[in-house]
Amino acid sequence: MVLHEFEKKIFKFIKDYKIFNKYDRILLGVSGGKDSVCLLNCMAKLSQIYKFEIAVAHLNHGMREEAPDDEEFVRQMCKELKVPFFVERKEVFKYAEENKVGIEVAGRELRYNFFFRKMKELNYDKIATAHHMDDLVETMIYRIIRGTGIYGLAGMVPLEGVLAKPMLCVDLEEIENYVKINNIPYVEDKYNYSLEYSRNKIRYEICPKMKEINPSYQKSFFRLATTVWEYRNEVEKKFEERAHKINDNSYKIKLEKDIFDAEVLRLTFLKFQEYPPNMEETQKVLLMRSGGRRILKGLEVVKDKDFLVITKL
Repeated sequence: MVLHEFEKKIFKFIKDYKIFNKYDRILLGVSGGKDSVCLLNCMAKLSQIYKFEIAVAHLNHGMREEAPDDEEFVRQMCKELKVPFFVERKEVFKYAEENKVGIEVAGRELRYNFFFRKMKELNYDKIATAHHMDDLVETMIYRIIRGTGIYGLAGMVPLEGVLAKPMLCVDLEEIENYVKINNIPYVEDKYNYSLEYSRNKIRYEICPKMKEINPSYQKSFFRLATTVWEYRNEVEKKFEERAHKINDNSYKIKLEKDIFDAEVLRLTFLKFQEYPPNMEETQKVLLMRSGGRRILKGLEVVKDKDFLVITKL
């Protein structure tokens, strides 16, 4: 099996960060755009070496007239590659209106709800998405603008639970070259260019300015991200040391009055699949007197001397 340099790079990234294990059953999120068809074709090739078993999940979001054509395009590509194909049809605009959320949030929630449900139904091990280095940069910038701690700075990680991002090591230019050299067709989504969305403003207005200062700015952000990934590993270790799981709905955390108190507290919220409080709220919790109580994000936080008891309500 002869691998393209691009494929070798992703293969090394998968091994270095232990993203997949041999014989893993992996569900790929494929929209039909250049990023995701790159993921599909690359993983189809790597699966022959690593003995992965792959399948594709495609959400027909109903946002454009071309959505049925996109679905058929991905279906045919999977047929040619002999990869199982699964689809779900949803109305993103309707979901956003009914749940009072933005289009970006609605699309993401519907996608991942579908991916997780299908993964469990088919007994797959991981879900892989086509996020790449440019996506990583945009997420880091977005989080800096919104305000984030060190743990959240990286925004995306190679593997978080069952969510895998094996293409974070390659940038958009490399992806475009790969699909061009290998004559891989793809579809375009006009919403990727709309400046109504925050990420597109970062992509088309902020990032070009950064490129003027440093043509390789993506790689600089990537180096920073790898450092943050190491820090996140340390936070996970501190969580294991300091957090005691009382039951499925409650944790007891030992406070050591150091920088990791805040990180372990915020990580506890993530363990409950709740977005963690901002740094200001986090400090208010840590500075509570013994017996103090706060309700945040549907969780009760009670101070007991040098401990915090966090319970899902």
